[in-house]
Amino acid sequence: MSAPSGQDLAKYERIVVDMDICIGCGACVSVCPYNALELDENGKARLIWEACPDSFECIKVCPVNCIWKASEAPEESKSKQWYRFNRQLTPEEQQIFEQWRAKYGIKSDPIKA
Repeated sequence: MSAPSGQDLAKYERIVVDMDICIGCGACVSVCPYNALELDENGKARLIWEACPDSFECIKVCPVNCIWKASEAPEESKSKQWYRFNRQLTPEEQQIFEQWRAKYGIKSDPIKA
């Protein structure tokens, strides 16, 4: 399945991952049909922002409940770094990203990979 791009990125809510709670089991990574999650260098789940088209399967399988829909995530978790971009966003996509951050109260910047 291909990742959304351009204006399609505006359609999705996405998830928030609290990497401080994550135990690195990889369950979320294994169920995501879009490869929108990965384990980082510390073995913690990290979102690839532009690859996430709201499957939310990851939320259901997390044994420690460290993944939420962006609209339901605790404010503290929205302030931590937990996502990155897989590619350079176009100017239109960057605008969509900034609108997403504002809409869901995301305080953190993406991790530089």
